[in-house]
Amino acid sequence: MKKNSVLFNSKFIILAFVSVFVISSCHKPATTEDTGYATEQFTSEKTFNDVQTIADQASNLSTGGSLNFRTSGTTFGPCATVTKTPGNIVIDFGTTDCICLDGRTRRGKILITYTGNYADSGSVHTITFDNFYQNDNKVTGTKTVTNMGHNALGQPYFNVSVTGSVTLAGGGTIYASWSRVRTWTNGYNTPTDCSDDVYSISGNGKITRANGTNVTTTISNTTPLIVAHNCKWIEAGTITFTLPDGLNRVLNYGDTPNCDNIAIVTLANGKTRTISLP
Repeated sequence: MKKNSVLFNSKFIILAFVSVFVISSCHKPATTEDTGYATEQFTSEKTFNDVQTIADQASNLSTGGSLNFRTSGTTFGPCATVTKTPGNIVIDFGTTDCICLDGRTRRGKILITYTGNYADSGSVHTITFDNFYQNDNKVTGTKTVTNMGHNALGQPYFNVSVTGSVTLAGGGTIYASWSRVRTWTNGYNTPTDCSDDVYSISGNGKITRANGTNVTTTISNTTPLIVAHNCKWIEAGTITFTLPDGLNRVLNYGDTPNCDNIAIVTLANGKTRTISLP
């Protein structure tokens, strides 16, 4: 009887162990993933795009003077002073933050050197920075914009290269290195009125995240990013990320242009994450 009791107890223990293992296997914790690469890509992409939009507006001024760029109704007065000399433009936001219509603050200088008028095919504008901050994020590096003329639809388009960084106010630096094609899809017939300007952006490159991770990015010309002057976020389009694990993730800002801060990340396993953009 003692032998049978030991055998029974042993079987009971084994059965209990197997039951716990099965139950645990059926209730694995949901997989999580750091989707910070999407937010950091947005921050760098939109920052350098905003800089170009500001530079475009300054380039279209016939002379220097005040640039009332996106100034909010609570600020009263221009955000920046533009100084133009042959081949050079200085956009000076001052040493203290100016609140702009898109809710972002800016200070410091954007510097532009150029050959030819901005609207002329073949003109080249090179953008650099002097202690320039957007939302307390420091922007450094070089952005080169070359006017390539007009596409088959009669829209002006530009080849753009960026080698720069955005040092985040909260700590860490995002490094960006990419090539873009920026097509002026709406508003190019009213160059002195930026309010109706819309651009589509495609291209590829990489970012080095604030945590040091390298991420490759691709923006297809079939689903380009849609950026409107009057929206503080990217309105539509997709970016494909290739992370160090070799698998792809897709960030979708929307299939139809819509001004909001919501985007969807599709992970390699097909699951999705909704993120809110800064």
